[in-house]
Amino acid sequence: MSQAILEKQNLVDEEVQNLGASWRNFLSQQMGLNPKTFQLAIGGLGLQTSDNLGLFLMSDGLPPSSAVKYYSPDNTNSRASAYGMLLNGLLPEGDPNGIQNALGNNYTSWIEWQQANPPVAGDTYLGRFKQWGLEAGIDPGTLVRGEAAILQSENSSLIKALNNYMSKDAQQTFAQPGQPSVSAYIYTATSDNAIRAINAGQSLNNINFDSSTESSKIDKVFIDGSASGFYSIFSAAGSGSFEKLNKKASESKFTITGRIGKFATLVTGPGGNWYSSAEVNRAATGKDDNTIWNPNTPSITWGSMFEQPEGQLCRFMQNLVLVSDYDITVTSHASYTKEEYQEIKTKASAGVWPFFKSSGSFNSISEFKHNENSTLSINHKLNKGLIQIWGINIGNQSI
Repeated sequence: MSQAILEKQNLVDEEVQNLGASWRNFLSQQMGLNPKTFQLAIGGLGLQTSDNLGLFLMSDGLPPSSAVKYYSPDNTNSRASAYGMLLNGLLPEGDPNGIQNALGNNYTSWIEWQQANPPVAGDTYLGRFKQWGLEAGIDPGTLVRGEAAILQSENSSLIKALNNYMSKDAQQTFAQPGQPSVSAYIYTATSDNAIRAINAGQSLNNINFDSSTESSKIDKVFIDGSASGFYSIFSAAGSGSFEKLNKKASESKFTITGRIGKFATLVTGPGGNWYSSAEVNRAATGKDDNTIWNPNTPSITWGSMFEQPEGQLCRFMQNLVLVSDYDITVTSHASYTKEEYQEIKTKASAGVWPFFKSSGSFNSISEFKHNENSTLSINHKLNKGLIQIWGINIGNQSI
């Protein structure tokens, strides 16, 4: 791609980021959300299924430091996975070097085996140790000393946390017609709780957004920019390029009008006892403490876990912002020919800003209209009783 094309694309990307920031700021004000913590989630996120799977997968995501984020089930880093990695980088309280002393020169092999063999549901720390000993051919005397050290530390909060994390009760299994079943870590955001939240939610009538007058200024807390992961006005799910049309649209204003029948926030956090906030806090407040952080796991450090903005556990999803029963019209005020309108209508199968379809179910209805003044309008409707996720409130790990 030539430098000139790259520069044009960068300008389009910047305009789309500003559009996203403006729409996010508008919703934040209209819905009474904290502009320092609210992140607009684009991608047409429905609850995906009538069960808890979609909500659990969304709640397990790790939000980037951005005011707008394009989410889909396959582009979200896992909070549960990062938490499991953290636990494997810590030492138990009490006698933190007990296992290391018992294993001697074999300790490095034990650490490397754990990193190469992630736990599966139903594992225990002692069971994994025995499996390593069998696979690595460790001499019986060393294994006996190691098992004794593990049994001595099993009452420590770390070993309890590891066993809870690996327990079968930590995850829920979901059957999928014609596909393999899927397991997901349990969160407090459930479909029943989402329905209750929406039924008790508020309405937002007379939406009147104008990108030419709405500010795109973002609080400095979102230091990575205004958008993450998606920079298009029009998007095709398969082949097809909208470079020229994206540029045309980005150079003109957008308006969004209509109503939202119900919106609400839904608190989400780890459900059950698979997650130990005590262990997370012990690690977060123990920077540079080698009685807490295992020096034999150099890739798992306080910085890699908690340092802003890239630490894997420095941010988490605190609330999901839900909407239902909306009727909204998005208008691009550029001038489109009949041929351009037809191309957009037939090929923009992944959506038009800011209503993009993510993978999975997409339960709103979109209708295109070529207006008499050559502008383009897309009407989006979500029926009453259906729910989508439009955003999240970001929590920051206290340190």
